[in-house]
Amino acid sequence: MRVWMRLARAGLALAAVSIAWAADLAYACPSCASPLEENRQAFVDTTIFLTVVPLMMMGGFIWWIRRKLREQNDLPEIAVPQDLLRDAGRFSKRP
Repeated sequence: MRVWMRLARAGLALAAVSIAWAADLAYACPSCASPLEENRQAFVDTTIFLTVVPLMMMGGFIWWIRRKLREQNDLPEIAVPQDLLRDAGRFSKRP
């Protein structure tokens, strides 16, 4: 059993080292690694766009909820006739 554990640990270590060394071989996308300034600027612009838009969507949703809650709180309460409250029947709190 100990031999299998040692082999498993050695295999895991070998896999980790192989992955770390193989990272040097990976290439970035053409727009990230391109020497052209146009491609780099497009990458930066896209990054900014994809960062700002979700934040604006969340902010807009929070603003909309806040506005609706303020509108709801400004509405007058609905008047309930007293005879309607008296005729509650078996649902009444009175014994």
